[in-house]
Amino acid sequence: MMSLLNEKKPSLLCSVRFWLALLCFFLNGIHFMQRVNLSVAIVSMASFETVLNETNSSYTLSNSTDFIPTLDIKKSFSWSKQNQGILLSAIFIGPFFTQIIGGWVALVVGPKLVLFLSVLFSSILTIITPLSANINFYGLLTVRILLGLSQGVVTSSINLLWAHWAPPLERSTLLAISNSGSLIGNALTFLIGGVLCASGFLGGWPSIFYLTGFLGVIWCLLWILIVSDSPESNKWINAEESNYIIEKTYDEVLKKEQKMKIPWIKIFKSKSVLCLILSTLCGNFGISLFTTCLPTYMKEVLDFDIKLNGELSSIPFISCWIFIIFSGVFSDVLTRSKKLKTIHIRKLCNSIGFLIPAVTFIGLIFADSNQKALGFSMILINISFSGFQYGSGYLVNFNDIGGVYSGIIYGVANTIGNFTAFLAPFLVGFITKNKKTEEWKIVFLISLIVYVLGAVVFIVFAGGKTEEWAKNSEQELKEQKN
Repeated sequence: MMSLLNEKKPSLLCSVRFWLALLCFFLNGIHFMQRVNLSVAIVSMASFETVLNETNSSYTLSNSTDFIPTLDIKKSFSWSKQNQGILLSAIFIGPFFTQIIGGWVALVVGPKLVLFLSVLFSSILTIITPLSANINFYGLLTVRILLGLSQGVVTSSINLLWAHWAPPLERSTLLAISNSGSLIGNALTFLIGGVLCASGFLGGWPSIFYLTGFLGVIWCLLWILIVSDSPESNKWINAEESNYIIEKTYDEVLKKEQKMKIPWIKIFKSKSVLCLILSTLCGNFGISLFTTCLPTYMKEVLDFDIKLNGELSSIPFISCWIFIIFSGVFSDVLTRSKKLKTIHIRKLCNSIGFLIPAVTFIGLIFADSNQKALGFSMILINISFSGFQYGSGYLVNFNDIGGVYSGIIYGVANTIGNFTAFLAPFLVGFITKNKKTEEWKIVFLISLIVYVLGAVVFIVFAGGKTEEWAKNSEQELKEQKN
């Protein structure tokens, strides 16, 4: 085992691990842009006549011709509301099958290659989305399912990558930067998506898919040139930073050429792992609810017009990104102060991330079109403080307890947790079929219960140290190396 090295901590700013966090930030941003682009584009893609028939709208085609782009690919498609719902939810099908597999494959071949191939394939699929839609409904449905399969490996592979790169005292900050990219990607898609759809640029709505697809290709080039699976194999890092990271993460490092048996039984018997699975179920419900249904709520209940709706819908996600970064730094400051144990910091931040949003659901129950300021304020507070879940709450806790298995454990939890991400928009569609404020109150009451449950379970059952079965595996690695 390597001896203790210089205790001096290399600066985080402009370090290789910092640039890695930025690349992961953009990875998550592109990941979400390619996920939610259809949510914006479908407004233009869905047949105008179909919308008129289903909503009894009084609008006429002449009122909206400037919103329908001129392009060789079909301007619009005759999809029912049910088929539109199927298309929007299709991307959640793939991760059921690839998240756990992705963590295992990354363990064998390394997370760098897995993430590169994932983004490359998903970017190609995104670019050909307009063509697939032009073929028929099932062509687009197939592409969206394949896109979900490709993206399913991302989160578990990133967690494994950080097991090699994130020293414990910087873990919350690095993961907060990395994870927050998804919120910016979501906000940018809401913000610019409507503009692109309304423009004639590259045919209008297809430009959303071309843009987000080519951004992924550019990211792939940077990723393959800069990133490595571990500090030892990185050509850009200096000896001081490399030695620091290796020493601080040594107990969590698994060399890709070494074979280990994954302790599945112990993983599923672990109280801490089961706690994280339930936390993921609760957290995914909330983020999916607002990611997929926020514009609908703003229109049906708060009665914002389309343009203002898109602009306002992006603000809470930008705010959430700021809160994720803040919570990560806040957590690391508390960790370095040694005033609180890691587990107490995680429970504090996770409680903030669940309970404050839970209170805002009460406010949303009383909001309507006559109280727009109240409704939007509650949404802003809700999504903003949810950032504590991701920057320093349950999402960071996977790396605390899982060691070399953190990616696999996250894959398991998010595969199961993906059920609520899939369920939330369907539940909203089922409950709010008449588009009445009273129906949305039921949605928010259910959300309140889910968030309180998420907070209580984590407070009672979460763990803050590497599990014994993960320690045993790490000890085996040390013996193999020696």
